Amino acid sequence: MRRQRGATTGRAYQRPDLRHPRAGRLHLGHLHARARRSHLHRHPFGRRSHDGHVPPARRRRYDHDRGSRHDDESLRGARALEVSDLDDLPDVANVADVAIVGAGPAGAVAAKLCGVHGLTAVAFDREPDVYELPRAVGMWDDVQRILDNAGVLETALPSMCEHVGAEFVDADGTRINGIELPPGFVTASGYPFIRGFHQPDLERAVRLRLANHAGIELHVSHEVLEIVQTHDHVSLVVRNLARGDTRTVRARWLLGCDGAASLVRKSCGVSWDSLGYDHEWLVVDVAITGDVELPPLMTQVCDPARPTTVIPLPLGMHRWEFQLRDGETREEMEDRERVWSLLAPWMSRTNGEILRAVVYRFHATIADTFRRGRIFLAGDAAHQTPPFMGQGLCSGMRDVDNLIWKLAHVTHGLAGDALLDTYTEERRPMAIAMVEHSVKTGMLIDAYAQMAVGGPEPPADLQAYAYGGSAQLPHLSTGLLAQQESEWIGRPIPQCAAATDDRRGSFDDIVGPRWAVVSKLDPRQRLSEQSRRYWEDLGAAFVWVPEPEGAILGVLLQHEMVVVRPDRIVYAIGDEHPDLQASTSDEAANSTSRA
Repeated sequence: MRRQRGATTGRAYQRPDLRHPRAGRLHLGHLHARARRSHLHRHPFGRRSHDGHVPPARRRRYDHDRGSRHDDESLRGARALEVSDLDDLPDVANVADVAIVGAGPAGAVAAKLCGVHGLTAVAFDREPDVYELPRAVGMWDDVQRILDNAGVLETALPSMCEHVGAEFVDADGTRINGIELPPGFVTASGYPFIRGFHQPDLERAVRLRLANHAGIELHVSHEVLEIVQTHDHVSLVVRNLARGDTRTVRARWLLGCDGAASLVRKSCGVSWDSLGYDHEWLVVDVAITGDVELPPLMTQVCDPARPTTVIPLPLGMHRWEFQLRDGETREEMEDRERVWSLLAPWMSRTNGEILRAVVYRFHATIADTFRRGRIFLAGDAAHQTPPFMGQGLCSGMRDVDNLIWKLAHVTHGLAGDALLDTYTEERRPMAIAMVEHSVKTGMLIDAYAQMAVGGPEPPADLQAYAYGGSAQLPHLSTGLLAQQESEWIGRPIPQCAAATDDRRGSFDDIVGPRWAVVSKLDPRQRLSEQSRRYWEDLGAAFVWVPEPEGAILGVLLQHEMVVVRPDRIVYAIGDEHPDLQASTSDEAANSTSRA
C-alpha cells in the first residue's frame, strides 16, 4: 500500500444531517408587491433638492442582519425546507425583483444575497431536494468571506475542513514541489486559505438561511419551460412537476444559475466558447471506514501511467480523480472492481465505502456575455472550469456577489442601468483568467508526468502554476474601478478591526452590504463637503482603523483614505467617488428582442 510522506490516519466517515425531519410545504416568506415600481424612469438618485442633495427619505436602508452568523442556537429553531407551490402567486403578476433559475450553490446564495441587499427574489429548481453527492469540494478564502457576509458560513462549518497544503508528487510519492500552511493560518481576508466542504450540506445550510428574509421564495420541483423578455420585465412559464400545471410569473430581472446546459443561456442566444481543455476523468468519492493512512495534502500524482488527484475531504471522506487513457470507456472505468483496483495503492476495500465513481468530462468554456438585457448568467451557466484549482463553484459565488449589489443599486434608484454592464466587463475576464490558470495547472500535471519518462523539464513559465508558484490568481482590473495607480485597486480590502460612530468590530461586521470610506482616522475629516454628502446620500459607512496591523497597515501606510465597494473590492484611493448616474445603456435598450 502506498504511504506518502506525512500521511495521516483517515477518520471514520460521519455526516451530520442538516435535513429537517419534516417534509411537506416550503414557505420562505410571502413575496410582496413593491410600491416603488413607479420610480423606474426617474433620476437614478431619485428626487433631488435644488443643491443636488438627496432627501433622507430616499436613502435606502439595507438589511444589515446577516443571519446571526455567530449564533449556533439560531439554527435549532430554523423553519423547515419543504416543497412549495405557486397557489398564492397570481398568473402574470410582478412576483419579485429577481427571478432565479436553478437553486444550486450559486442560485441559492444569489437568493440569500438578494435578501441581504433588500431585494425580493423567487428561485426555481426542478429537483425536489439538493443532490446527495458532493461535486465541488474546495472553497477559497474570498468565497468563505462571501458566504460569511451572506450569513451562511457558520451554518456550514460542521461540514468543512481546513486544507493544510498542496503538492505535486511523482509516481513514487516524492514531492516535486508544493506548499504547506502552518496551523491556524488565515489570509488577509480573515479566513483559512482553502477549506474542503461537503456540497450537499453547504446547499442545505444556504437554503435554511433563506428563511431569514421575508421576501425570498424557493420553489423546488418546479421547471422553467419558457422565458420571454420585454423592455421592463422578464416572464417565465413555470411547471409544477408534482401537479403538472403551469403558471406564468414575472420579475424585473432574471438570473440563470441553471448549469452548463443552461436553458436561460440558450433562450438568450448567448454563444458558448471553448477555451481549449476537454479531458475525461474518473471521479471517486470514498467514505473512510477503517484505519488507513492517506495523504494529508491535496496531491497531484504526476504518474505517466495515469495522472491522479487525491483530495482529503471533511466528514471522513477522500476523493480520487483518475485521468482516462485513450481507448478507455466510461462503462469499464465505472465498474466497481476496476475502481477498487485503481484505489489499491492507497487503501483496500475493507477500509472504505465507495460513495460515487463517475466519469466526467472536464471542460474549459465561457459564455460570450454574462448579460443580455434583463437576463444575467452566473456559475456554470456562464463558465466551466477544470477542477485542478478548485475554482468552479468559487467562480459562481464571485459572480453573484458581484452582481446582486448592482441589481440592488439600480432597483433602489441609487444607480443607472449602465452599472449592470460592468457585471460582464468585470466577471468575464476574471472567469477566463481562472479557467486559464486551472488549464495551466492541468498541463503542468501532464508535463511532470512526461518528464518522468524522459520528457523535458516543464518551462519555468509553466512551473509557475504549481501550488505555491509565482503565478497568482487574478484580481479585478476592469469595470467600476477608479483610474488610479495603486496595487490595491481591484483587490479585496483586508479584514481588520475597525470602527464607526456607533460600532466597533471587524470591518465586514460593521460595514455590511454598503460602500465604505476608510482611513486611519474618521475619513469625514479629510472629505470635501460635496464628497461627504455624496457618500451620505449613498448610505456609505465612514470607517476608521485607529490601530492598523497586518495587511490593512500596508494599505493605510500607502494611502490616507480608500473607498471600498459593497462587495469589499477597493474602488479608489483618496477622495474620489464613482459616477453611478449613467443613463440606460444601449445594451439594455437594444437586446431585449434577442431573448
